[in-house]
Amino acid sequence: MAKKIPLSQHVPEIEKAMDKALGEHLLKIQADLAKAAPKDTGRFASSWFIAQDSPDRSVRGENWAPSGAERVEVQPPSQRITYDGTWYVSNSLPYAERVSFDPIYAKGGAGGAGWFTSITNQIPAQWSKIVAKHLP
Repeated sequence: MAKKIPLSQHVPEIEKAMDKALGEHLLKIQADLAKAAPKDTGRFASSWFIAQDSPDRSVRGENWAPSGAERVEVQPPSQRITYDGTWYVSNSLPYAERVSFDPIYAKGGAGGAGWFTSITNQIPAQWSKIVAKHLP
């Protein structure tokens, strides 16, 4: 006869798996955006930040890297990623929307002018794969 295990014993294991899955997912989105972004100094690519409950308004300084140099560094969030609240991967540079969506400014992105849309369109499928990998 099968032994029944109360749901309460499974919940901590599921919560831990979902925390790991969400952390992996957000870091992958951040890395994909930074890698595919049009680069000059890497300031735009390095200004993708992860934050909980509201977008992170941080930006890299104007002298982030010497002109013409490609310097991209993504920074993981300062807080632990947990599967609660609302999480954002945001870029608060004043020209972020233009570089993400306008083909004139986005043409240097890996994947062409639609680099940003291509990445964001893949998010649901990516999430499904990551969750399937982490759930017991």
